[in-house]
Amino acid sequence: MAENENACKQMDIAVQRHRKMLHYVTKKCVPLLESKLKEVDEKSSEWKERALKAEGKVALLERQLEEKAAQSQHYKKLYEGQYQVIMKIGTVMGEIVWKSFKSHSNVKVLVQAQDSMLKYCALAKGIIDSFLLAYGTSLPPLQSLEHVFVVSLLGSITNLAAFVEGRAFLAQQELVVELLKRMVLDQDRWSYPHFRFIKRMVLTFAYNMSLEDPVAFVMLGEERLVNSVLRCLSLHDPTDVVAAAVAIIYRLLSVTVEAGIPSSLSEKIPWAMIKTMKDSTDEQLGEIATSLLGVMEVSEGKGF
Repeated sequence: MAENENACKQMDIAVQRHRKMLHYVTKKCVPLLESKLKEVDEKSSEWKERALKAEGKVALLERQLEEKAAQSQHYKKLYEGQYQVIMKIGTVMGEIVWKSFKSHSNVKVLVQAQDSMLKYCALAKGIIDSFLLAYGTSLPPLQSLEHVFVVSLLGSITNLAAFVEGRAFLAQQELVVELLKRMVLDQDRWSYPHFRFIKRMVLTFAYNMSLEDPVAFVMLGEERLVNSVLRCLSLHDPTDVVAAAVAIIYRLLSVTVEAGIPSSLSEKIPWAMIKTMKDSTDEQLGEIATSLLGVMEVSEGKGF
């Protein structure tokens, strides 16, 4: 009997515990879970709304990007067309100026307009510098507008420097002398036959400018410039380019002899090669090589 009573008590305790647990679950846990679920639902709805808005914005941005790309392509074609027109105009005008500078009387008049000529020199330097920086050792095709335009500018200042008044004016312009130095150094990296014409023009310009003593002394004072010209001396390269290089060496050596200044230039000149050039079938190269040999004899006679 006692055992049954004890069992009933234990059963009653278990029932009470169960009721308390049930009460806790139904009154505490379930409402809390419902609250959390509601909160999650609200946040889920909020995120869905945000996602929809984001999708709308992404779609809008994609459309705007497509419009910008189409607009950019349109302007690119427009600017390319304008660039070609400007280059064509520049090329034509450059050739006109180039031919104009072939006239001594024109050069005499033009150098009097110093403000305009200073602007022209700055323009020429800027364009040629930009060209050399952009293309380096890979020049565009010879017939390209860029190449023709730059050649016309280089031809113009080369013709300008061919006359006393022109080179006297150019020699006073530091930016022109700096351009000369850069071009002489850069041409050393240019190969044949693609660079032949512009290489010859650079060396011809350098020779014309060296006829002004201050420029000649600048070149003599920078070993890199002299070495760059000396490396153009060859029995296998186009004779017109080689002749221009020999002419520069002839001029620089002549300056040292006339000024009575000792120079190491004579020691660097490949005299055996120059003697061979004297008998070249290219008349111009033969004459300038002979003149250089004559200066060498004078130099040796004076003990330089």
